[in-house]
Amino acid sequence: MKTYLRHRSFNVIDVKEIIALEYLDFEGKYKHYKEKHDFCEICFVQSGEISVHLTGKKVKLCQNEIIFIEPNTEHSYYSKQGNYSKAFVVCFACSSSSIRLLTGNKFELSASQINCQNLIIEESKSTYRMNEKDQLELLQTPCFGGQQGVKVQLEYLLISLIRNYSVQNSSNVVFLDSESFYPDLVKIITEYLKSNVGCKITLDDVCSKFNYSRSFICKIFKEQTGQTLITYLNCLKIEEIKRLLLNTTLSVADISERLGYTEPKYLSSSFKKATGYTPIEYRIKLKNKE
Repeated sequence: MKTYLRHRSFNVIDVKEIIALEYLDFEGKYKHYKEKHDFCEICFVQSGEISVHLTGKKVKLCQNEIIFIEPNTEHSYYSKQGNYSKAFVVCFACSSSSIRLLTGNKFELSASQINCQNLIIEESKSTYRMNEKDQLELLQTPCFGGQQGVKVQLEYLLISLIRNYSVQNSSNVVFLDSESFYPDLVKIITEYLKSNVGCKITLDDVCSKFNYSRSFICKIFKEQTGQTLITYLNCLKIEEIKRLLLNTTLSVADISERLGYTEPKYLSSSFKKATGYTPIEYRIKLKNKE
């Protein structure tokens, strides 16, 4: 008798709630009010061209392009005078960690992804409507399976976008199990800092490397380590200065250059604040102990 193996399905993208499904019709110059909410949003341009204004960033979207906006990001939509554009917006709740890779990025959809987006629109037409208060509600006689159809197509679209992104940015993409996501991500960040302690690394460099916002990186790093990321990096640099003072004859200026300080005086200032000694005093102290 043939033996069958059972495999439990693991959802890398799990859309919990559908919150809004609506068209944005841009007739002439259209100015959408600024908004910020605690759920995700994607905007897909069906025709014309619009601009999406995010915090400190403006993104132009053309036909068949899509953008993902993460929760708690202020955003608004604009269209130029005489530019008749049409876009479709989906708002949804999703806590899956992998989705953050899409944050603030725009993507040109492939034919299959456009089809997926069109299926979302078609399923939504026969399942939901936006009422006079701009709230999503079920039709009196919704299409059988319509709610699941919207959810499934949306999840597949997001998976497809993440797959494409990971291929294009393979060196910077890290997928982690959702159950240990925060500690594992912080562990990877600390390993990155340790292996690059000799480089001039900024918080923006870390955010760019791991594709997360400054606020998210700062929050989880402090929660997991009890320190800010910059404080942790400075501690690593202090320990490396100690090692170089003990094991090499490099000058303070050489050590400063090696560890990415802009000037030796900044190294000396940071070192004395952390140890109570200048680098020269610390080296003399080590020699006297020998």
